[in-house]
Amino acid sequence: MPSARVLSIATLAAFAALSCGVTSGCDGRKPSEDPAAGKPAAAPSATASAAEGAEGGQRALSPGDDRFAAQIAANLPRVPDPVIQAPENGGAGDELDNDSFRDRAVAFVRRVAAGGDKVTCDLALSSKRPFRAVVMGFREGKQIARGEASDAGLCVALKDAARRAVAAAGGAREALAGARLVVELPDHHESMVESVERPGKGVELVEGLVPVRALDKALLARRIEDGKGYLLRVIDPRHKGVHKYYHAPADRFERELHTIYTASTALTLLKLHAYKPDERLLRLATEAAGFMMGMQSREARDRTAGGFFYAFDLERERPERRLVVGTASKSIFTLLELHGVTKDKRYLESAVLAAEWLISMQRPDGSVRSALIGQEGGAWKVQGKDSTLYTGQVLSALSRTYRATKNKKYLDAAARTADYLLARIAEKGCFLGDDYRKPNPISSSWAVQSLLDFAKAGGDQRVEQTVFRCADDLVKRQWRRPEDAYRYGRWQRSLSSSGSGWLAEVMSEVYHHCRKKGTEGCDRYKDAVVAAIRLLLQYTYGPESSFVVKNPQAAAGGVFWSVRDRYVRTDSVCHAMNAYLNMIGDLGDGPLLTLPERPLAERMALAAEAAGAADAGLPEDEGEEAAAGQSGPKGDDADD
Repeated sequence: MPSARVLSIATLAAFAALSCGVTSGCDGRKPSEDPAAGKPAAAPSATASAAEGAEGGQRALSPGDDRFAAQIAANLPRVPDPVIQAPENGGAGDELDNDSFRDRAVAFVRRVAAGGDKVTCDLALSSKRPFRAVVMGFREGKQIARGEASDAGLCVALKDAARRAVAAAGGAREALAGARLVVELPDHHESMVESVERPGKGVELVEGLVPVRALDKALLARRIEDGKGYLLRVIDPRHKGVHKYYHAPADRFERELHTIYTASTALTLLKLHAYKPDERLLRLATEAAGFMMGMQSREARDRTAGGFFYAFDLERERPERRLVVGTASKSIFTLLELHGVTKDKRYLESAVLAAEWLISMQRPDGSVRSALIGQEGGAWKVQGKDSTLYTGQVLSALSRTYRATKNKKYLDAAARTADYLLARIAEKGCFLGDDYRKPNPISSSWAVQSLLDFAKAGGDQRVEQTVFRCADDLVKRQWRRPEDAYRYGRWQRSLSSSGSGWLAEVMSEVYHHCRKKGTEGCDRYKDAVVAAIRLLLQYTYGPESSFVVKNPQAAAGGVFWSVRDRYVRTDSVCHAMNAYLNMIGDLGDGPLLTLPERPLAERMALAAEAAGAADAGLPEDEGEEAAAGQSGPKGDDADD
């Protein structure tokens, strides 16, 4: 089992090898899907029983990861075994801090890998616990080598692990040339990756992430540009629709275009256009809207007119017969925004038609039927389970339609759903679940966002008070322990980047409304957004974090789903970008947030004395990933 505090790159590489090819990549077929969610198959545990994978031919890994055992046994005798020499001054007088330790460790491993009879080691570090070293090599996203060794001396452990890594890669002196090195001391909770920007030096890894320990406005501005570039790459050049998934380890998209992700992308492009006017962004948003409206049903006879087909199959060249209220709702958001910018009546007409369909999906008590699913023979089946996500999305869409049209019909319909949602909050509190999920912050944040939209439409102070009360409840649930760079800024039970991005986006909307109303204490929402932004940036592909992807340039700016699942889902990028764009004008030029790292000697001492820590199981709350904030049945995840 992984450490209770370290989910190592060795473990993550095992996950990736099983699911989508860190070691061999994925083929070009359509990804395997959860029977309901439609997302790439989750990787099984590294301790799963051995079996050949259906896609990529990977067998499950033992806890020791013996994929390279045969190569090591065959090639190790011909790998040079250099004599370790101390530096001329013995390392005296040179304090070893976290950064210099990582730099020296990576440099030493690189020198061993280069071959030779002698090698200097200036890592004067002691521990009550023997050092277990793991050295890995990655090239074009594939893990090409792994070596492991243990010794009371750190230099010996690193040398032996490096030699085994060279043997795993073929045994030649140049075997690891051009590869990115990852060096881990799992029992001492230390992990690093070789820097792209500083070759031969080390960059910190925490639970498989390159942590962001210092956030400022300049860094955020750069990530906005990176995110913009990523979104432009997910638009299909022919159809102008947008892919839901980019499988970064294999450098490929799934063979579908999704209406809701097209709507989300177009909305973010409009926000980018407002941030820095660019007619190209406006043109791309209108082209995306053309794809969306082409996916809208106009069939009045079967009462589907106004709904939007969920996805377009690129292989069959036809839409999937599934009309989801979330897809219609998020499409309305974008169409109304585009109408406001262009004054083109087509967008308003399409949004109004969609709002009429949403009303037809309401029940008398204000609850919402989730979807219509096409059956054999042309009939439609109603999917009627209760979803707080859909309830909120429909309430927001109807409220925004009223604000755009001033037609009281839409405000009255919104009021029915608002009353239903308020009654649920009165009964169960602000932390909500539904028929698909246990109580979780994603469902709860949709209640906040939708009631905020309704309050803006109807001016009901009672609703506004509920918005702030439930937003405060979410603020209190945010992880804000500065010593924990892995979780800082995250909400418990929201383990995906999409969930964190959406919560940041909602909190930014609450912050601006709070400021507009002149309410005291608005900075509590701003602080929550800043903390979430820091978290999102360490889930964003950049030069240092792209060692597990095949094409770093194509992945750049993509916000990957989770530590284990390194694919990019488009809404993760859109939500993050919306939060960035909502907040950047309210941020100062100085440091926004700093998370200092614990001193090296202190970390090593604590790790060495933590008996049994390496076998304590998964990090706290990792087991909740399936419970909330993740995809539910297909067509019913946080955006679908």
